[in-house]
Amino acid sequence: MDLIFGFSLVAGYLAGSISSAIIVCRLMGLPDPRTQGSKNAGATNVHRIGGRWVGFLTLLGDFLKTALPMLLVYKLDYGREASLWVGVMAVIGHCFPIYFSFRGGKGVASMMTVVGLVITPFAILVVGSWLLSAYTFGRSSVASLLTSLIIPFYGYHFKPELFIPLSALSAVVLLRHHSNIANLVSGTEPLIGNQ
Repeated sequence: MDLIFGFSLVAGYLAGSISSAIIVCRLMGLPDPRTQGSKNAGATNVHRIGGRWVGFLTLLGDFLKTALPMLLVYKLDYGREASLWVGVMAVIGHCFPIYFSFRGGKGVASMMTVVGLVITPFAILVVGSWLLSAYTFGRSSVASLLTSLIIPFYGYHFKPELFIPLSALSAVVLLRHHSNIANLVSGTEPLIGNQ
């Protein structure tokens, strides 16, 4: 690993640590999303707190902070796998942001951004899997968990060399859903629309 790529990994984490949810809520005069609703610093919870437009701004911020470092590394001719590792670091930053006491979102939108930029046709399958799971089980957390679990296997089918970084990506998102898993086991996880 050379120095520029090492700096790119750090930059990916620092960019991912910019919490769009918290910043947008502050700018809009809304409460910290970590204290409201699901207490998650993510676009879904911001939508719940402030409405569709504020949720969209948060989603856009999450996309940009993940995509820009990835695209920069790719433009520097480091290739798809290097770009993917920078994306993994951005997702880690989103979930555990250094600027916000390591209390961030659950990484689903950032994960989708990474997948969409690395293997675009594969992203269609990933989004389709999320939507099908959400429709079938009625819980966004279940859709996110199942999608995270199958991402490495989709990746292995399309690009076997990306299996390890995609597995790392999935592991980060699964780790951030530990409270949802506990709620599912106890039967207290809310349905979509009741969160």
